[in-house]
Amino acid sequence: MRPPVSSLLAVLCLGVAVQASPVLRDVELSLTNDVGFGNEVCVLGPHPLLGGNDPLKAVKLAWNPGNVWRGTIALPAGANPGFKFVRRFFATTNWSGGATTDLLTNQTALVPAHVPAPWNGKTVFLHSTWNQANIYYRDLTAGQTNWTTMPMRNVGAGRSASEKLFRADGVATVGGELEFVFNDGASWLNAPAPPSAAPYSGLAGPFNFRTTLDVFFVQDQQVFNYRPPLSVSAPSFTTRTIGSTVTNIPGRTITIQLPRGYAENTWKRYPVVYFHDGQNVFFPGGPFGTWDADRIAAHESGQGRMREAILVAIPNGNALGSDRLQEYLPNGDTITLYGSNSVIHPGKAAQYAQFLVDNVLPTLDFNFRTLGGAADTVVAGSSMGGLASDYIGHTRGDRFGAAGIFSPAYWAAPNYLTNRTLTLQPLRRYIYMGTAESSGGESNSNVYWQGALDAYNSYLQVGQAVNRSLIFEGGAGGQHNEPNWSRRLPSFFAWALDPWREANPLALANFPPTLRIEPGASAAGVTLHRQRLFGCRQDLLSTTDFAAWQTNALSPAMDAWDEATNTVTPGPAPGSFWSLRTLPRP
Repeated sequence: MRPPVSSLLAVLCLGVAVQASPVLRDVELSLTNDVGFGNEVCVLGPHPLLGGNDPLKAVKLAWNPGNVWRGTIALPAGANPGFKFVRRFFATTNWSGGATTDLLTNQTALVPAHVPAPWNGKTVFLHSTWNQANIYYRDLTAGQTNWTTMPMRNVGAGRSASEKLFRADGVATVGGELEFVFNDGASWLNAPAPPSAAPYSGLAGPFNFRTTLDVFFVQDQQVFNYRPPLSVSAPSFTTRTIGSTVTNIPGRTITIQLPRGYAENTWKRYPVVYFHDGQNVFFPGGPFGTWDADRIAAHESGQGRMREAILVAIPNGNALGSDRLQEYLPNGDTITLYGSNSVIHPGKAAQYAQFLVDNVLPTLDFNFRTLGGAADTVVAGSSMGGLASDYIGHTRGDRFGAAGIFSPAYWAAPNYLTNRTLTLQPLRRYIYMGTAESSGGESNSNVYWQGALDAYNSYLQVGQAVNRSLIFEGGAGGQHNEPNWSRRLPSFFAWALDPWREANPLALANFPPTLRIEPGASAAGVTLHRQRLFGCRQDLLSTTDFAAWQTNALSPAMDAWDEATNTVTPGPAPGSFWSLRTLPRP
């Protein structure tokens, strides 16, 4: 019997047990210290959300007058993780190898608690032709290095006479990242091999499953948060030619990837990611290479590490009578790239954003099963496209809830950066920058790097919470090209399209929320206590004869799960019956 290998994709084992939860609570951390010019103060701890003891992943705080370093960091509810403040030099020349100095040690972040999960540990379902099945696992978030074997129960028939349905409960801990495979005592069932894309280069099989989901189904080496149909279709492509109603912004043909099972899961609606520079987004890409967004998304969603999503590649206007520099540059700024004509390019990002909002988004919403709301709509791009993503997210937060800002060319938009008014927005921002960035417009890598750090600081200073609404990732040696942006897609997808940010129908079916009536109900009123699951809608049903039912809509959950109290007045009539109906939102 050969155990699985530890995939290089796995989170580093921390050697220290830490508590996990998908429910995050904001904690403000600060330190007053003059750490010297060029140095930054970071928070480092064993928990993955505090860097997992890796200084390159430590959470940077923002400087404020008086040498006060401050930041809001979202951490697992009730975890109270240990951490230390460290000083690091953030210049591109030694960022990857700079020494750290502990400023204060043995600190503890006091994170507010949350109500317990409706389940104890993880619940795993498996379709298999084996006569018996075991799950072989370890909790990466808790820092487990040893593997545990748990027998699974045969709980019913599978899809055919030769297949069975197995179930295991209480696996590892709630909310942690689980690494696992299956065996029957003689053979192994591993995860499928990843595609030959940049994030997975150098890996060798066999590969292990990894997910943070608590209740999930494994079928045909795929992970689902719902019971999948008997057969699940692969992701597919289609195109739409979209006209433009915006002056000087030409229409264009966009390419759309629909997720696995789109044809079978007609009940389901999906978040959408809109990529700029669409010529380079999907395999095999264009003249500058490829992000491999299609193959990476198919693999990551197939392993339960991101939500099933619709991806949209929007080509720039260079071949369509427009200019990408104008489309991606904020209005009020100009850029000159010195060539034979030294052409000045005035920004038209507001018009390009209007094209997206007036023409592209409605086309997707009308023709496909999108969720449509800002919380489920993401914009992403790199270089000038990264700048455009920042601008569009900032100015059109009514339509976009998250922005992927890869290697942003902030140097090109001094007026936008100077004149915009920053406030605490619901927009979620992911910022990536490499230490070896340069481009045809700006050859100084330090300018790229510092622009990203300044943007991160400005968002931190207005109260954006790291891990919840703000992420900064630095890439040691990362250059200004598609392979480097591709390498960041798994972490971007896992954060922007976190599977905990949608309903889990499998959890709802196996752990349905409960309703409790507080003693002392009278004609004056009744107090009801109910459980809620994120992404689900709830109705309170009441009747006295089981023929006519009164329906009252209730407020949705704000976290992965929570509890709510409702007071109903006047109280119930004699002989009243109450029922709680919970359904995934459409």
